[in-house]
Amino acid sequence: MSTYHSFGHMKFIPELSVESFEKVLTSNHLYADDALYKEVIDTMWPQVKMEIYQIDKPYTQLNYPDEGGVTGYFSLNMTKDDLKLVKEFLDSEKVDVLNTRAFKENGKFIVTVGSIKTDLTKKDIEFKGQKFDLVYGEFSAYLKECNNYLKEALKYVANDAQKLMVEKYIEHYESGSIE
Repeated sequence: MSTYHSFGHMKFIPELSVESFEKVLTSNHLYADDALYKEVIDTMWPQVKMEIYQIDKPYTQLNYPDEGGVTGYFSLNMTKDDLKLVKEFLDSEKVDVLNTRAFKENGKFIVTVGSIKTDLTKKDIEFKGQKFDLVYGEFSAYLKECNNYLKEALKYVANDAQKLMVEKYIEHYESGSIE
């Protein structure tokens, strides 16, 4: 979802072929030496290459699907009213909407939360006549690594405000909560 100009409004296509782009990804020494890197490339690349190179609608613009766009934050079958309900639900659960993705499947909303912890997951929550699953731990492995670097950064903060900001990021990635 990162091949868009100007804060995501209009798409651009890489100036090399799909095959050349793939060679760049697999030429990194980590592809041969690091199982996680190889797994991420082998898993993610097939899922995103079509969207990266697609130049037909709806892939030309980030936007709500019903307005002719595409997004990676919620499923294409969700309406603006669904998104409003999801936001209200997340507010009631004290989860920041900016740290989530939402999907509507079989009449239920599944909201994934970017967090290190996975044990906070809740299933079949009733909210305003709808069922929700709140699934913690999306991007857990990456956020663990991020937090390790943030903990190192604490050694180099210039003042208490910077220290507090970094500590809040660490805390947030641990729990996925806004409290």
